[in-house]
Amino acid sequence: MTWLESQGRWLPGDALRFVAAASVPLAGAVAGGPSAAAMLLTLGGAMALRFARVPTVTDLVGQAVLLASAWFAVTGAYEVVPWLDVAAHVGSGAVLALLTRDVLLQLRLVPAEPGRRDAVARVLHVTSAVVVLGLLWELGEWAGHALLTETIRVGYEDTLTDLLADGAGALAAAVVAERVAAPRRAVR
Repeated sequence: MTWLESQGRWLPGDALRFVAAASVPLAGAVAGGPSAAAMLLTLGGAMALRFARVPTVTDLVGQAVLLASAWFAVTGAYEVVPWLDVAAHVGSGAVLALLTRDVLLQLRLVPAEPGRRDAVARVLHVTSAVVVLGLLWELGEWAGHALLTETIRVGYEDTLTDLLADGAGALAAAVVAERVAAPRRAVR
């Protein structure tokens, strides 16, 4: 079955994708345009998980983390629970790492061979890619703050903490993914 043929069938995670799609206008109604835009990015992440055809558990957990992170922003939970922002960035960084790893392997942009050297290369590539994605997110937050509304929280300490949390989540997930994949490669 080709990749395109496999996209035509229903997957268990599609129910959460419907929740993400319905959340876009709901977030806009609850908290305005910037929240709807953030939720639209969440929907994009949910769709990326589908198109990359990650394992079902990764798909479900990944979508749950992305949806929770976005709804925390919409409902103002980050202002009420100070550590929640860091936890959301660690979780989102981990989800993005698993997605990035699968995409890089599928596109053969990183080595797929077993061995410590190739595993280290994959971990470094994945972690670096997620940090770059985190940087783009932070630039988007800054642009939203500067151009749309000052209610979007930005600042030097917040930005650096978010980037460190993204990187930590990505690094942990990339290392765990390599550990899990190593025994499977050894059996082949």
